[in-house]
Amino acid sequence: MHAWMPDTVKGANPAAWSLSDEAWFYLVFPLLMMLPAFRSGRGRRWIWALACVGVVLVWMGGALIEPGSTRVWALDYLPLSRMLQFVLGVAAGLAVARGWRPPVGLWPAVALTAGWHLVLIPWSWYASDAEWYGPYHASQLLSTPVFALLVAAAARADLDGRRTGLGGRWSVRLGHWSFAWYLIHEIVIRTWLGTYGRPEGLVDTALVWLLVIVVSQALSGLAYHGVEHPLERLLRGAGPQVPRPAPAPAPQSPGEPARTG
Repeated sequence: MHAWMPDTVKGANPAAWSLSDEAWFYLVFPLLMMLPAFRSGRGRRWIWALACVGVVLVWMGGALIEPGSTRVWALDYLPLSRMLQFVLGVAAGLAVARGWRPPVGLWPAVALTAGWHLVLIPWSWYASDAEWYGPYHASQLLSTPVFALLVAAAARADLDGRRTGLGGRWSVRLGHWSFAWYLIHEIVIRTWLGTYGRPEGLVDTALVWLLVIVVSQALSGLAYHGVEHPLERLLRGAGPQVPRPAPAPAPQSPGEPARTG
């Protein structure tokens, strides 16, 4: 529940704010699936349009909040502010599963995402991150449709059997580890800073970042195989089991008596 309150959103591990949002998304997901709009192509298009407009309105709503930690919490961490992104992701996932093809392919979507982040660089020269119209909040909210297109295009490419470099053994393994990596990486960074301080110079900074990446990745692999995956199997085993279809009967030769039992 910590992301619902501005004073507790960070906690001991700042990256763990997303767990609170994800718990809320898991709670409301079955309710979303009951809405008729998600089950029709026309309804999903309306959801896309309203979600894209909605994130702009949330971003602009930052002008009504006093600057400081409360604004950061309301725009970036509050589960209700992130709800539109989740709704857009659900609509995109259902559309792709039902055969929808994004208007751009995977590599144009990659270029679009990279181009958006390049725009944020000169934006940061003229607007402080502390302002509601600064690049920080924009990168969190206005990037929503860009990332939705990127994920949908990658999923469509996989479904079409095209080689993207994302379906290899190590790509899938790193994907399995990525959730634990996200939760661990800031702890590793803060441990280094608290012990050795900030690195100085380009070479030292690059070496520290390389070390942080390697240590975080190793710890995330241990966390996945030692904690996350075993608990996932335990929970799935304790939940309702979907019966497997019976195997099809073997074909019979002409004149062979019918098999029973």
